[in-house]
Amino acid sequence: MSVLLSIMVKRFRNRRAKQGRRGSAAVEFAMVATPFVFMLFGIFETMMIFFVQTTLEAAISEEARKIRTGQAQSLAAPITKAQFKANVCSRMMGLADCNNRLFVQVQNQPISGALPDPWADGTLTPGSAADEPYEATAANAIVVVRGYYVWPLMTPGISTAMRNYSDTSSGAPLGSYNRIIAATSAFRNEPFN
Repeated sequence: MSVLLSIMVKRFRNRRAKQGRRGSAAVEFAMVATPFVFMLFGIFETMMIFFVQTTLEAAISEEARKIRTGQAQSLAAPITKAQFKANVCSRMMGLADCNNRLFVQVQNQPISGALPDPWADGTLTPGSAADEPYEATAANAIVVVRGYYVWPLMTPGISTAMRNYSDTSSGAPLGSYNRIIAATSAFRNEPFN
């Protein structure tokens, strides 16, 4: 009888132990899933930054070629600042908010000069001459074509670590957590004249 009693007690204890652990899998999953989901969002956001960087570099390179070869300066159909920016935007495959976050610069560069940062004053204004200069270039001129895209960061933790621009203008239309993605093409124009 004591053997039978000890078997029944063991079964009862096993049932109680199993009931006490109910829900522990859900709690453990929640503890593991939350950081995992944030890590996935961080990886996705970092991947998008690199993808937009590559796309912007290719767009600037292709459009700068038109300046280097003299196509942009042709007398028959010169490319305007708005057309140049629209051409860069169209090559970005719909990834960009071109009106508010894309900035394109075309500047003649003296041999010993430094390029200024357009956001040094804490603001970026689309279409302004200071933030988006578009200078006419001549044959054999040294030209620098730069494109900037202000990418909005959204993932907590990543946005603090990766931001390099906070909009300080009144109303801050670009927000506080941004990453400026830049692409540059520097060259000497061909003797197209």
